[in-house]
Amino acid sequence: MAINTNTAPYGSWKSPITANAVASGSSSVGMARVDQANPTRVYWIESRPQEGGRLVLLSKDVDDYSERTLRELTADSKWNVRTAVHEYGGGAYAVYGGLVVFSNWSDQGVYLVDTNKHDAVPMRIGEQNDKLRYASFVVHPSKKFVVCVREDHRESDIQAPAALVAIPIPSGSIINEKDEYPLAKDVVLFDKTDFVSSPAISPMNNELSFYAWNHPDMNWDATTLYCATVALGGDGIPSVLEHLRVVAGAPGEPRESIYQPRFDDDGILHFISDRSGFWNPYYLGADGEIQQSLESPLSADFAGPEWTFGESTLQPVPGLKFSVVISYTQNGVLKLGILNVATHAIEDLPAPGWSGVGSFQLGYSHSGEQVLVLIAGGPTEHMSLFTYYINGLSAKQHTGSKVVSDAYSGFLSEPQEVVFSTKLPPFGSSESKDANAYAFYYPPTNKDYQGPDNELPPLLVLSHGGPTSVASSVLQSKIQYWTSRGIAVADVNYGGSTGYGREYRERLYPHFGEVDVQDCCAAALYLADSGLVDRKRLSIMGGSAGGFTTLACLAFRPEVFAVGASLYGISDLEVLAKETHKFEAEYPVHLVGPYPEARAEYIRRSPLYSVDTLACPAIFLQGLEDKVVPPNQATLMVNALKEKGIRVAHIEFEGEQHGFRKSENIVRALEAQLYFFSQILGFETADQIDPVPIFNDPSAANQ
Repeated sequence: MAINTNTAPYGSWKSPITANAVASGSSSVGMARVDQANPTRVYWIESRPQEGGRLVLLSKDVDDYSERTLRELTADSKWNVRTAVHEYGGGAYAVYGGLVVFSNWSDQGVYLVDTNKHDAVPMRIGEQNDKLRYASFVVHPSKKFVVCVREDHRESDIQAPAALVAIPIPSGSIINEKDEYPLAKDVVLFDKTDFVSSPAISPMNNELSFYAWNHPDMNWDATTLYCATVALGGDGIPSVLEHLRVVAGAPGEPRESIYQPRFDDDGILHFISDRSGFWNPYYLGADGEIQQSLESPLSADFAGPEWTFGESTLQPVPGLKFSVVISYTQNGVLKLGILNVATHAIEDLPAPGWSGVGSFQLGYSHSGEQVLVLIAGGPTEHMSLFTYYINGLSAKQHTGSKVVSDAYSGFLSEPQEVVFSTKLPPFGSSESKDANAYAFYYPPTNKDYQGPDNELPPLLVLSHGGPTSVASSVLQSKIQYWTSRGIAVADVNYGGSTGYGREYRERLYPHFGEVDVQDCCAAALYLADSGLVDRKRLSIMGGSAGGFTTLACLAFRPEVFAVGASLYGISDLEVLAKETHKFEAEYPVHLVGPYPEARAEYIRRSPLYSVDTLACPAIFLQGLEDKVVPPNQATLMVNALKEKGIRVAHIEFEGEQHGFRKSENIVRALEAQLYFFSQILGFETADQIDPVPIFNDPSAANQ
């Protein structure tokens, strides 16, 4: 036993990882971009919970590890570099030659700022209609126009047409009497599908590539990759796409999900496809035929699901013929490397403790060394911005806390990947087969405390959102908040999660509310049977689709968990099928079945209609401006539990959408969950927390 270690009940340990520390550390970085016309300069987005979750655009030299060349390009609080396309956004800006084009959250307008001028102010360009939303920008090398995705909400939200458009970039001299750029009509280049994404322009010519798809598919189900030539008018502005052709994923061909079209210096088109069953790299050969970039497909995913625009895990290396930077995870180990698609050889790049990487961009230091700029993190390191010197095989950090591991030394729980047995549908039938599923287990960790000899820790199971998403082992302060207090955590990658290939991803089709429930319960029971956690104090928490899984576990497997927390979760699948936004409007067709034909199945799987079997207390946390999961989803469930006499708490947050961005709300949500769990699981918190009103609570404190 360590000297000065206190013995205290699990859940009651005092931790320096407070809710305020989690909120202040919730500032994240994303979407790094190197200006390809000035490749010594990197740009990125930073979220700021203390400013209401505002997204700020920053820039600095790729080889400056201080703040000497740092510039905050959208310092004024009226700027929020965020788009509402698909509601989830992403891809909210682009840069070329110092010209930055971005989407601003308050009006969804497109703004232009010339960062070559230190006093430049962003000015709105394009059609300037607040019902139009834009994302996935790419600036043409001529700097005369930008190509992007447009979502048109002028007539309908649920049927908002998507199009690939060109927006003219005005010169600095074209200003009207209001000191504004005049209105300019978008040039519609492509509008033949329900969705379109990821335009890429060849540096060799005006060749354009992008991918598109239609309902009822999501982009991880089936997409089509296109190429075309951008025809320019005499003013250098596009007029139309010529020679439009399908490269891969044509209707009638085997279904494949295609992502990240990229042109290299020689105009060769590279992309990622899961035609092998896993997202692997491919390229378009000189003969027009698709070629395998690897010698043979790997049973590993080189990309993840594109819920947002702007993902980048594949990037051609300028000056290095036939070469692309890639990453993938195999046997639980992250691999980073440079792939020569002609020889199929991979030059490994050491990944220093990283378990998650993205936002790949290539640039150069001022001394001429080629660098890979990326966002990366690991079990003891938040996702941060790095410059990776390819030749020197070393990485230097730009952003993020370099002392997070030191500050919390002895308090960080490192994840252990566990593989556990589960069942496949049809459940309860002799036809149900055994299978494996996956989770990251985080044991309670606090250098100052240990639990009593006769006690096992409570377990918190996390069911991730999506549901087509993945639990990562990158450091998450919200997980450490629990483990440093003596509560074990299992972050479950249930059937339907990504990172394990298409077959695993499609286990959930059409079994949402069944496979995920089975796997979350199996993970909890496996850890309890292994003697790691207290079987009587199993809890579960999830957000969005993970909130649905949480509620479904409580409703349909009431013997497993003692308490649950739903964050902006779904309780009535039928309401979701009728009220959600366009991007996910037909997602339930795959997850459950066609609506209304399969209405009976929607009702059967909805926790709201099975409250009679629900015997566990639950807390609900909901943003009132959520367009993805309407707030009434929580209200309906809370009212039903109140009527049944089950302990329930309900906290609503003004001004929050799908997820909590404001620091004060992050704090309140986290502390409220801990307080509620402590009341149900029977431990006293070491934190001073404002009590949460609990309906149907028999204790005097809540009467």
